[in-house]
Amino acid sequence: MRIVVNGKLAGTKEQGCALCGGTWGNWYQEVDGERLFFCCDICAKEFVNMIDKVKEITGWKKVDELVIEGDYYRGRNCEAKSGGKSLRYYVKFGEDAEVSTFRVES
Repeated sequence: MRIVVNGKLAGTKEQGCALCGGTWGNWYQEVDGERLFFCCDICAKEFVNMIDKVKEITGWKKVDELVIEGDYYRGRNCEAKSGGKSLRYYVKFGEDAEVSTFRVES
């Protein structure tokens, strides 16, 4: 999965957390068969919950590319792509890493 967070490639220790872009921490999580780097378990849970929501809405089996702009406090504007299809959405998370707001954008 190609991941871009606030304009920079992410998802490895060298590139940064797959959700927030942070380079501290040392948490790894398998998502869609890929081992991705996250700064902490909370970011990993938020990322997985977000990907599950995208799959639920679209019916996609996996996400090929994800572009994320924003942060925890403002929420994130995202674009997910899979097999030539695309979904733009806004997402915000609650204190327990749950998706608290998910709004499909046109």
